[in-house]
Amino acid sequence: MTSRAAVASSILLLLLTLTIRLAKVNASDHDQKSSPTLRPLSSFQQSYAHRIPSDQAVNERGRRDIEASVKAHGWPSTIFSPLCEAWAYFEAGGSIGKSRHDADNVRDNASNEASWKYLDALVENGGIPSLDTWISNSNKLEQDGDASHGDSSWTYANSTKLAIKSASSSSSSLDKKLLPLALALRAHMPHCEMHRSLARDVAIHFGLYDLVTRAEPPAAFCVVSRISSVKEDEKQMVPLLTKVLADAALLPPALKVLEAVKTKQDEMELNLSSLLMPLPEESYHPDVTRKIVDEDDLMLEDEDVEKKEVPKDIVAVLYGQIGTSAFASFYKSLRESRIKFVVRHMGHITYEEEMQASEQRGHGTLSSTQSPLSRAIPTALQGYGVRLDIRNVEYKAFDDGPNEKSKDGDSEQNQLDWNDSEHHPDHPARNEYLAGINLKTIMARLDPEADAHAPLPQDLQSLQTALLQSHPAQLSSESIVPPAWKRRSLSLQAATVIASSSDPLETLKGISQNLPSIAHSLSSVSVADSLKNLAEEATDVAAKVGAVSPGWGDAAFGFYVNSREVNVERPSFNVFQLLDVLREEDKKLGDLEGTLRPMLERTMGDLMGEGRGKGKAFNILKTIRKGMDMGVEKLVQFGKKKNEALVNDQDNEDDDEDDEAETTGPSSKKYRIDVGRGGKKAVLYLNDLEKDPEYKSWPNVQEMMMRMQFGQGPTVRRNLFTMLIVLDPASGNAHPAINVLPHLVNSQFPVRIGLLVVSRKDVAQKKSSKPGPWDSGNRPFHPRDSLNLMRHISKRYGGMAAMSCLINVFQPHSGETLSVGDYIQNHVSLLSQIGVVPEDEEEDARQDMELLLKSPTIDDGYEDAFDFATQKLISPGMSFFNGIPFPDASDSAFGLGVNEVLRYEQQHVISLVMQGAITDLKPRSVYANLLSGDNCYKQFHPVLRGSEIEYAPMLKYVNDQSLIFPSAGNQMDIHNVDAFFVIEAVLNFDTIDGVNAALDFFDMMQSAPAKWHYSKTVSVAFRVVSNPRKGDQSGDPTKAAGYASLFCLASRFDIKTLKRAFEIIHENKSFITAWNHFKTSGEFDKETGQSLADAVSKMPQCSNAGALDKDNYYTVNGRLYPIEGPFGPFLNEEDIKMLLSVEMDRNVGMTRLIAPKFLGEPGKSDKHTNESTSPVVHNAIALSATALNHVFSTSVASKPTSLSRNAFAGIADVMDSLASAEERNPLYFSWNEESAKKRLQVEVSVILDPLTEPTQRVAPLLLTIRDFLKLPLRLMIAPRQVVENDLPLSSYYRFAIDPLAVPDENPPTALFSNLPSNHLLTVRMDIPEPWDLQQAFSVQDADNLRCDARYGCGDEAYLLANSGGEIPKGSQAPNGRIELTHMEYTLKSLLFFGQCYDASTNSPPNGLQLTLDRSKLIDSSSSSVNEMQVEIDGSTLRTSHGDGIEAPTSQHDHTDTLVMKTVGYWQLRANPGIWTLQIEKNSRGAEIYHMIDGSVSPSGRLSIPDNPSEFISKSLIMKDFSNHGQTLLVKRNKGHETSNLFPEEANIEATENEGNEVVHVFSLATGHAYERLLKIMMLSVTKRTKSPVKFWLFENFLSPSFKSSALYMAERIGCQLEFVTYKWPEWLRGQSEKQRLIWGYKILFLDVLFPLDVKKIIYVDADQVVRGDMTELWNLDLKGAPYGYTPFCDSREETLGYQFWRSGFWKNHLRGKPYHISALYVVDLDRFRRELVGDKLRATYQQLSADPNSLANLDQDLPNYAQHDVRIFSLPQKWLWCESWCSDETKAEAMTIDLCNNPLHKEAKISMAKRIISGELFEESWEELDAEVERYYQEFLTLTK
Repeated sequence: MTSRAAVASSILLLLLTLTIRLAKVNASDHDQKSSPTLRPLSSFQQSYAHRIPSDQAVNERGRRDIEASVKAHGWPSTIFSPLCEAWAYFEAGGSIGKSRHDADNVRDNASNEASWKYLDALVENGGIPSLDTWISNSNKLEQDGDASHGDSSWTYANSTKLAIKSASSSSSSLDKKLLPLALALRAHMPHCEMHRSLARDVAIHFGLYDLVTRAEPPAAFCVVSRISSVKEDEKQMVPLLTKVLADAALLPPALKVLEAVKTKQDEMELNLSSLLMPLPEESYHPDVTRKIVDEDDLMLEDEDVEKKEVPKDIVAVLYGQIGTSAFASFYKSLRESRIKFVVRHMGHITYEEEMQASEQRGHGTLSSTQSPLSRAIPTALQGYGVRLDIRNVEYKAFDDGPNEKSKDGDSEQNQLDWNDSEHHPDHPARNEYLAGINLKTIMARLDPEADAHAPLPQDLQSLQTALLQSHPAQLSSESIVPPAWKRRSLSLQAATVIASSSDPLETLKGISQNLPSIAHSLSSVSVADSLKNLAEEATDVAAKVGAVSPGWGDAAFGFYVNSREVNVERPSFNVFQLLDVLREEDKKLGDLEGTLRPMLERTMGDLMGEGRGKGKAFNILKTIRKGMDMGVEKLVQFGKKKNEALVNDQDNEDDDEDDEAETTGPSSKKYRIDVGRGGKKAVLYLNDLEKDPEYKSWPNVQEMMMRMQFGQGPTVRRNLFTMLIVLDPASGNAHPAINVLPHLVNSQFPVRIGLLVVSRKDVAQKKSSKPGPWDSGNRPFHPRDSLNLMRHISKRYGGMAAMSCLINVFQPHSGETLSVGDYIQNHVSLLSQIGVVPEDEEEDARQDMELLLKSPTIDDGYEDAFDFATQKLISPGMSFFNGIPFPDASDSAFGLGVNEVLRYEQQHVISLVMQGAITDLKPRSVYANLLSGDNCYKQFHPVLRGSEIEYAPMLKYVNDQSLIFPSAGNQMDIHNVDAFFVIEAVLNFDTIDGVNAALDFFDMMQSAPAKWHYSKTVSVAFRVVSNPRKGDQSGDPTKAAGYASLFCLASRFDIKTLKRAFEIIHENKSFITAWNHFKTSGEFDKETGQSLADAVSKMPQCSNAGALDKDNYYTVNGRLYPIEGPFGPFLNEEDIKMLLSVEMDRNVGMTRLIAPKFLGEPGKSDKHTNESTSPVVHNAIALSATALNHVFSTSVASKPTSLSRNAFAGIADVMDSLASAEERNPLYFSWNEESAKKRLQVEVSVILDPLTEPTQRVAPLLLTIRDFLKLPLRLMIAPRQVVENDLPLSSYYRFAIDPLAVPDENPPTALFSNLPSNHLLTVRMDIPEPWDLQQAFSVQDADNLRCDARYGCGDEAYLLANSGGEIPKGSQAPNGRIELTHMEYTLKSLLFFGQCYDASTNSPPNGLQLTLDRSKLIDSSSSSVNEMQVEIDGSTLRTSHGDGIEAPTSQHDHTDTLVMKTVGYWQLRANPGIWTLQIEKNSRGAEIYHMIDGSVSPSGRLSIPDNPSEFISKSLIMKDFSNHGQTLLVKRNKGHETSNLFPEEANIEATENEGNEVVHVFSLATGHAYERLLKIMMLSVTKRTKSPVKFWLFENFLSPSFKSSALYMAERIGCQLEFVTYKWPEWLRGQSEKQRLIWGYKILFLDVLFPLDVKKIIYVDADQVVRGDMTELWNLDLKGAPYGYTPFCDSREETLGYQFWRSGFWKNHLRGKPYHISALYVVDLDRFRRELVGDKLRATYQQLSADPNSLANLDQDLPNYAQHDVRIFSLPQKWLWCESWCSDETKAEAMTIDLCNNPLHKEAKISMAKRIISGELFEESWEELDAEVERYYQEFLTLTK
């Protein structure tokens, strides 16, 4: 049988099977009419298929398909693109797994070897001839206008294969699968486009590409520069001299010239851009030294060639078409020269001019794939979702066009009964789609030569009949939404179908993405009771592990990569970040396996015999990997469990009380310092909320909880929070914690204030001091004086008076010493001012205070305070909140740190209240209760004070023989050890600190305590590691080997011997002398001496490989303790105990997890372990813990993003238990698990409910993970028992992720096939947060996709229907073809976004104007610069930059925005490239602020250096699709400490009524109908307004045809038009319905949409027509309100009953204020911004939108609801007339007519407009205005043809 025949047979067999199934469907449907019994599962499976409905004998509409695609039209793709993107893939991998700090300093780390290996492999055999041909033939395009030149045999697919092949040697196992996927997704195209933009600028500037002649630039060129540091900042490098080479042969002479030039920086005019140099994050080729071969030496042998060092300040940037001969030649020359160089792919730099020429010649549109004048095509993207929502149209809101009657619906003749129909045996196959199948098309594909008119074979006639009979039933099925009572079990029914499917993932995808078409059939599936029980268990498990989707009724959803939760739930899900997560997790596993597996195999070899134990070593490694998946918190909990079982330990309820501290409150615990106990006399408490009478009226706990439900604060009569401030009033230093007090007190926050007053000097010197003699009050005041005064005032006048003194009297003073008399007087004056001390009693009060301070015998409590501070290791400047340390007073990020602690602790304490752990009666002391537990420490040890905890990587080559056990011995049963620790001293013995630290280390080991921890059995060992530094030349180089050998075999000797041996090696200059000393000195007995000599002379078996880039440091199971720390170079016993204490919990968990794998389970000891093997086991467990600690410290937290949440939720345990269950669970599935049997593999685990939006999104991802990446995948279906209304019943969905897509052969799209033709659909895009997407092409209205009864559903049908034409003769009728609707979107730009903070106040600088500009090659402020350029012939030429040519700029090269008050948020648009961010130069913000250096730590904490660098701009790089969260820090300029960004009130009032020359009008619309109305509104406003008008239109939802034609119309009618855009921020709760999204954009972002120079804006709805002069509204006085709205009319009595605000909630809330309509309003933007109205509205929206039923009319309800906080000025009623609410008598006065919907009857907008806007009241009727708009549109079309 031929392959064609075999395929045909297979398909026919499938169709025959389908015949039987369809027949059963009809029988089943017939049974349903007589019986309510649910259909069995098998029946549903037979009917389930994606079908197209039709109710005609011949399906006139045809098959309805809708296709959407996304392209970056400005990014050219060529056959070189895969070669570049593969290289960019490996470039990006260089920062995978690194902390953000490391990623910013790539050159300080190992070079990215994978990317260089890839390039090395690519250029190994020179260039690819076909690629060279492609380049050479491109020059003919401009002449011939034909893109077909060149070697057509080489395709994009060929380049992809070449890239993958070249990458094979540098790829990990996962990389080999991920790279092809990344290439298909175009994940790294932004990186290549960034390089293309740089190459284009350089080529144009240096004349390599002429914009006039447009001659093809060279295939490669090189920019070589001599660089120098800037005087002001040594880290900043700039080019001094630059040479541009177009031929690789010219490199050697060019380098000679650069080396020979002696140039000093101060002699140069430095305006060459740093863009000519490698960027800070670009990695150099690994070999960065070079040799120069003189011409005279060319004949010498290699060993005779003189090698010369060349200045390190020469760097090169190679631009080229990767894969060409020119690139390979340059690359090899640079590599051989060994200078520092980087590579940038040149790309198709002529693309812009080719597109421009194409447009000028009338070729192509944005929707075309390729211009005839260009060999490049727009970049087709993936990684987005497309949603088709079924519209519920009450009011006709679409543009009927010229042929309205053709769309009224289907005729009655189409309603036929097909149950008795059958296919005539003499007829051929029908050429139509019936039940989703076109039988004639299938047969033609199987046998193209067959007679299409021949009768059907007998075996296929029954199939055609079945299709005919089933078609109506399927039409009915997919069109009916089941009633609510039948939807309640849909999730269970879907799970039933999935569980019985042969391919559960495909079925999951089909059901979830096509639910509207199959919900009716799905509702008839019967569900077994056993499956219901399993489903209930699954949902319980999902809830326990936190796998829930709150937006979908808490339905189950969790997506985990190695138990790392990935947030796939938001519409802005970023699949490109998911790829990064997979790579990061793979690297983490690879590092873990590469580090531990050799050590574990050696260990098991030692225990079980050489060559044995590899299998067991891998099993141990998998256990350690389980610990990695668990995460720190889960490990800590596991270590505390009494139960030994790991799997399902979350079900063990016996330990709930023990784990209460871990399970309550936030997921990431903060440590506490016990600053409560022992401080009774030392700490002065100023208030007590539980006892002081002023708090008697405060609510109790129950009342507090009720008030908090209504958004009020946690005011309560309990000491829930205690704040301790440690201060020295005499130091003159400010304590910022005092500034926090007024905010807490004024907001009635339940905080008790404690003071610990002590002298900073006393604490530092560890000696208490006393004040000097009284000296009539002239002596300097002492902290002791302050303590006594505060105690006295608190007792005499009350705690609040003392608090007022603390806040107002304790101010920093400038150097001058304040006398005690003045200090007293300040207190007395303040007490008088606040009315506590009457004016006539001031003298008495002063004398009382003087008497108090004169007495030297009084027990003032200062000694207690001093002792307490000394014992607790705390000092002035510190402060604590419930024992949690605030940042130190000297920390410039104090405010942000305080906010973090306040949020954390409030959440924690309130959670305890909600759980009943805190009530009015218990505990007796909340403070004491919180200051307990394992995470609370007795002292604030310096170990705890580091802002960031670091863990060093495991030293790869250390063994158990290097372990040193302390003199106290290690006599314990290793089976009973709770935790194993190794304390390592990594020391450089060429430094004095290293030597001294070693000696001290030995002494400490000799005096080590017998017990290291008060409650745990701990085994502690020590290790000394010799850490010689590269380049150290001091002394005998063999001494380093001697040290290493000695400590590698340290276990052979006692500690005393080791110390003396070390001293001998150190004291002797020669290692040989030391070796002889061991053997002959007699200091040691003969055997010991010989052993020492043998030990130090052996080749060391261990080394410092993997050590940090530090000379000396300590580690405790990896926890770093630097020698240069805050407490000196030596560790003492207390230091070690503290280190062990803070590391104890996690290491107990690790030991409990890992140790049984070495030792056997308790009571079942492993036969291979005994006391002699104790060091081996100790070493292995401690090293494993070290490796795990390092993984934890460098994993998820290092790159905080919205994609991932670093909280282990027990998913691995759940999946393990399901996999190991005796009976198969039908709701659990697993694939590819065999791939993880030999090496650690990334695993993906998913829990989901099948019917949620997140499931729609994730289903195709799971198929890609399973079938393409072939990763281990585990899935648990957890359906809800009962479903309410939260189902995606009205949405079809597709996610674009096709691993096999090829841009020029199989371009990726999101395709919807066989859609019902009776639905009106609207498109909604799900895109990654950084994408700015706009519609580029669409024939139909993407807001109203519908089918025409006569012509069909596709684009062709739409054009025919709207032109009133007929189907041309000879055309195929629509029933026999696929009717395709195509839409194309363009990626207009990417987004930078982030937060901005004023470091002076730790708050966002609201209103600060930021600008973003594309970085330029030259500084325009400088006139010229010396430069040397190498011509192609080798000659050199000095030129001036004044002669250089700059690449043309565009509007996309500049963008600006404002900083919000809300979280300091800002966003700016940019395309790939290098950008300069700065404060707008001519703005008020530039006068007040400058930028400073700072960063966000891995934990998310803001970090500002002590002396931050100041700068006026910041360089940002856009080169990927990841979320670009940036933190911008600004600081106030001197003299502007209190300046305001906004004008003062007086200035606002002065300019308010002056009027503006231009009236600014804002509007927005979506859909063709509203775009039509919008143009008419614009025309009416322009005609009626005497002042110039400028329209600002929100472009996110506008069609491309409208934008271009509206610009033309604006020019013709004499108004200005500009488009504005904004991306809904991720942190603001989104809207899923498109109309509500538009409403949100209408009101929520007014403060950031427009430039600052727009002082006022008038919003006008698109469906309005203006009759009056808008200048009058513009000049209207708003009486100090930020905006004015028109109240709703109440003059039409028949609709008063529909005005909901007249009763119920709204009537009570408004309290007599009017309810306003949002169709027109005027905004005073100056006041709006100054009064933070935008932030108030967003905060109110965020609060109210948590209830999906609130804000029914979002844009209208929100300002009306908020008008008690944000005043609305009520505009005169004449400014808005609407027929629905306003009487006909008032129409004559109306300034604007609004076409608002009428609740009494449904009327289409267009017909309403024609009726209402006509007659004598109007200068032009609506139809006349419409005709004028249409005339302008036809003019536009004529001009653009």
